[in-house]
Amino acid sequence: MNTRHKTWSAAVGVSAVTALALGLVAAPAATAAPTDVISSGSGQIIDGSVLAMPNFASLASNGAATAQQIGTPPSGPAVIENSTPLDLSSVFGVVNVGSGNVPLLQNNGVITVGAVSQYGKAVNDGSSAAFSGTVSGAPGLVSLPGGLPTSGTTGIPAAEVKLGTANILGGADLVNVDLKITTLAAAAKKDQGSAAVGESAIAGVSADLGGTVIGGVAGTVGTAISTANLVLTPLGVTVANPLAGGTISITEADLLAVAGVPNLNALPPGTDLISFLPQAVANKITSLVNSTLASATTAVNALGPIAQITAGPALAVLTTALNGVVSGVSGTIVTPLSNALTALVSAKVNIKESNGGVFTQRALQVGVAGGNIATVNLANAVVGPNLDAAAIPVVNKDTLAISGAAALLALFAWLFFRARRRTAVVAA
Repeated sequence: MNTRHKTWSAAVGVSAVTALALGLVAAPAATAAPTDVISSGSGQIIDGSVLAMPNFASLASNGAATAQQIGTPPSGPAVIENSTPLDLSSVFGVVNVGSGNVPLLQNNGVITVGAVSQYGKAVNDGSSAAFSGTVSGAPGLVSLPGGLPTSGTTGIPAAEVKLGTANILGGADLVNVDLKITTLAAAAKKDQGSAAVGESAIAGVSADLGGTVIGGVAGTVGTAISTANLVLTPLGVTVANPLAGGTISITEADLLAVAGVPNLNALPPGTDLISFLPQAVANKITSLVNSTLASATTAVNALGPIAQITAGPALAVLTTALNGVVSGVSGTIVTPLSNALTALVSAKVNIKESNGGVFTQRALQVGVAGGNIATVNLANAVVGPNLDAAAIPVVNKDTLAISGAAALLALFAWLFFRARRRTAVVAA
């Protein structure tokens, strides 16, 4: 009876110490599950929603460069990176939109992207980073590895948005826009214990605008100049029509003058670049017309006295007509162009979104028909959801070795103590 008790007691003791040893090795220091995402970083050139393609967002996600640390305790590499470039054709296939059934992406579509990259990074300490866009314009927020692969169409800007009211909304081509962007990038990061942050970069923006709204003013200017040239050309003065092509080209400097900021990255988050175009076009028309009048006046004043007698009245009529164009641009250009552009497209910069522990930084959000047809986000960086340090079991090869050694020492010490005790009892 006594022997059985001793044997049972020893077995229980060994089992208890063994369990203790195993607990030291494997017991997590927190409540995280083995399938939890420790950290996530995703660079995604294109994201958004399209009325004609309900699964657009999920397809876009599949084409992202996503890095994730999954499983607690973490068992893989301390740092996981992904820089897989986006293959638009294989990810989305053919997406047509608008009344003209025009392609949305690439192949002379509404949106074309140039040589851009995407990158995601996830660290097993619960931190992550992400980037997408033009590497040369990357914000300094995130350190990028060298040699990131690119995708998109070479020889064009980072992004181009090209559409018109006729092929998108139907009816008259009130306005058509060709918006080009040379630099477009977004970066985001979340350090352990800190809030997620993001930055975007946009530069080298230009736009060409045409359509019946601008064409109407161009026609008025052209008629006035043609009438004046009937008199002036025989005298050796020919006035050129600055709006003859029916297209107005807007530079980034033109946009900045209207926006009142030193650079586009100084704009408040969510600012619509398109909103500056109507006034920029009006300013450009005013400048072109005034320059034309100044040149015509200089040329007429250089004529001889007799020629000036004939040219003077023609120049006066032209001046009155063109001054009328300039004074009326608010009604003939700004208001109708604003209405047409608002219905057609928006291009909002520096979009920041937070939802359920996921932070997203977007460089440009393009809304087609007010977003009713499509919303396409260009250059996106997504981080999270990430675990806090307290929720990540700190178990790796080093800690396993230390914990295992400690457990074995505890076991051997107990066995030694037990053996000594039994020897002492027998001797007694």
